[in-house]
Amino acid sequence: MGSPRQDSPTPGSNQKYLRIAHEGGIDNVALPFWRKLFFAIGGAPYQITCTVIGFFLNIFLLEVALLQPRYVSVILFSGHAWDAVTDPAIGILVQKTDTRWGKMRPWIIFSAPFACLTYFFLFFVPWDPTVDDEGLEKYTSNEVVRFVYYLLIFCAFQGFLSCLHVPYTSLTMAVTSKQKERDQITFMRMGLETTGVLLAVFIQGLFVSDTRCDGNEELPKNATTIEAQKDAYFHGSLVVIIIYMLCCIITFIGTREKKGIVEVKKEDQKGFFSGIKLVFKFKPYVWASLTFLFMTIAIQIAQTNVALFCTHTLKEGGELTKFILVLLVCAIASMPLWQFLIVKFGKKTAYALGMGVMIPTFITQLFVPAHSVALYYVIMVFGGLGISVAFLLPWSVLPDVLDLYMLEKNKRHDALFYSFYVFFNKLASGTALAASQIALEFGGYINGKCKQPDSVGYTLRILMTPGPVILVLLALGCLYMYPIDERMRRSIKERVQDHTVKLSQREEVLDGQVSKSYDSFTASLDGRPSSDTEI
Repeated sequence: MGSPRQDSPTPGSNQKYLRIAHEGGIDNVALPFWRKLFFAIGGAPYQITCTVIGFFLNIFLLEVALLQPRYVSVILFSGHAWDAVTDPAIGILVQKTDTRWGKMRPWIIFSAPFACLTYFFLFFVPWDPTVDDEGLEKYTSNEVVRFVYYLLIFCAFQGFLSCLHVPYTSLTMAVTSKQKERDQITFMRMGLETTGVLLAVFIQGLFVSDTRCDGNEELPKNATTIEAQKDAYFHGSLVVIIIYMLCCIITFIGTREKKGIVEVKKEDQKGFFSGIKLVFKFKPYVWASLTFLFMTIAIQIAQTNVALFCTHTLKEGGELTKFILVLLVCAIASMPLWQFLIVKFGKKTAYALGMGVMIPTFITQLFVPAHSVALYYVIMVFGGLGISVAFLLPWSVLPDVLDLYMLEKNKRHDALFYSFYVFFNKLASGTALAASQIALEFGGYINGKCKQPDSVGYTLRILMTPGPVILVLLALGCLYMYPIDERMRRSIKERVQDHTVKLSQREEVLDGQVSKSYDSFTASLDGRPSSDTEI
């Protein structure tokens, strides 16, 4: 199904054919709905685990594992940095993989058991706490031992998670050659991923919410003892890993990779540094990546600190799960609205509108008074509108960039582009999250206490507002420079459709005409003369 065209190649020819979308051929067969759904289900495990980690890992390490914020900062930075390194490394390995199940699907299924095992131990505490003379719970084990344990486990899990995420996102380009179907499965995938985020908070909140302190108590209550919290995270982890395995199995069974759509010749395969050079020489990709980078860092800083903010600034830690559920329900409910705006005004405009909603949401964190439960629910509603865009748009614009690259180069390096898309993103995110934990320690955070000094609440306000606002403004500036507006996107779609790219050592031809550069491509859209032949 979807095999490369064989236009009578001569024996020993070095020619290679790359199927894009040939309406008269077998690629014209529509992808069944159930295959689209089974593909979309594969996005849930990544979002479920990342959501639990994003909202709950730092408070688990601070309040249950009883690690100092400086140790937590090292764990968060190292885990994200290792994740950033493994993403392009896995991308290169996926590019070189060739099995009867395809390039990407084997990575999804065979990495799943190891990811589940390391995730379980990430939220497992193998030590028993004791109570000191002041009534605070402590561990008799050395804190450095606990630090090394969680550092190694977190890095291992992030590596195995990359073995799922990189091939899965690259699989978008391999299950179908039609841009319309890619947009459909991307939208379905984002819907399932958003549902996975909601499911993650519901599952974890179901077990953990009763163990949260409000932020007013000097000492933990019976419901918030470390033993109670350990049991809550233990049971939450079991449910998550069961869902993780089921989703990976469904996606592996229900998807097929069409040969010839994403086929890379050996001479075109890239290493790590050559891959960086290749992808970041392409201007549309650079601006798309930077937009994604700044926006995601802003969201992750807020996501990591929102639990502490609700506890020690709002003094409403018991409401945490409800706040997050409102945020995510609004994110899911508003996705059809953003899809409508995408169709009406284009991806770039919808992207900008979504980030515009984020700015006042972040600013309100600086002024919302303590115990303002109703007001914070309203803030979460508007926050959900912005988060919805972050789920949908970054991954929706990337296929447009990849198709434009194909039109210029007559080559596809989708696994590389997808992996580097998040490489610097995760590296910078790890740095920002680590810095926020260091700020928390300077703010006077005390392990084991429900009621923290007022300086901690003020520090959390600072973390939740100026930095994220500046980052979103930078993202808007990069989006302004991103060149693929709606008119160019439609032009790319028309040029990709019904064409077959022929690659050889002697010529680069796109449907009988010479390939052109990105600059001349944009010139043709504006009606400017170009020295290159039109596609």
